[in-house]
Amino acid sequence: MIRELSGHEIDALHYELLVKDIVAAAEKLPPFPEIAWKIMSLVKTMAPIKEIEELISYDQVITAKILQLANSVYYGQRYDIRSLKEAILLLGNNRLMQVVIAACATLYYGSGSSRDERELWEHSVTTALTSEIVACRIHYNGILTFYTAALLHDIGNTILNFYSKIYLQSSLREIRGESDGVRAERRAFGIDHQELGGIIARNWKFPADIASAIEHHHNPEKAGRYEEITSLVHLADLLALSFAKKDDKQGQKGIDLESEPIFKKFGITHIMIDEFQNELETGMAGVLRVLGAV
Repeated sequence: MIRELSGHEIDALHYELLVKDIVAAAEKLPPFPEIAWKIMSLVKTMAPIKEIEELISYDQVITAKILQLANSVYYGQRYDIRSLKEAILLLGNNRLMQVVIAACATLYYGSGSSRDERELWEHSVTTALTSEIVACRIHYNGILTFYTAALLHDIGNTILNFYSKIYLQSSLREIRGESDGVRAERRAFGIDHQELGGIIARNWKFPADIASAIEHHHNPEKAGRYEEITSLVHLADLLALSFAKKDDKQGQKGIDLESEPIFKKFGITHIMIDEFQNELETGMAGVLRVLGAV
């Protein structure tokens, strides 16, 4: 005789199936574009500029973004950069790879047609740009690693955004409410965007430090040997969120350094935070437009 399942058991089964479905969706995301790794390989081996230029020129999206960024106000150009070769020389290896990674990442953030998609990508780009500013100020050597992890730290939200609409007929913003967002996600889906991000990063064959920083950016203490880079991504995330609130003119008082020990850990003061925001706003609007277009 087959025992009839109780309502609680049916709910638990649905919950388990939902988690499996979400994880499967994360695992089925298309692989990160191979061109990014090819360009990185050429850059690392100090290949001739002509060779790098020829490879990039096959991808019109990346080529356009490189030329747009090279001509942005951020670089204070007094004349037009018209060739890919000129742009590559101007940007340098680190910024060239940042643009390549960002251009490839746009493939996974939707069309930008919805508010959630736009906000997610704008926050991701702002966090990445903030990471570069912070890295320069504290003399952190792994700028590209920091930038990449910061840009993709919320990649798991691309999956949860979809499932929140389809299964819960709600937005992630509504699901999270005013409570701890990670806990709210785990209550609603059985998994959070950090864990999903870690799954995606490992499937994309990203280095372990980047995958760990994505997977634990809200809880850097769980990142083990990668706690430093994970803490930096957490810091950049907090800064980007704070800057967005100030831009919305919601009367926010900004970051409370006393309640966020991560800032003390890296010697970040209120004066530095104001300087970070000024640098982000001054001359970088063009960069945000280039990298922020989805």
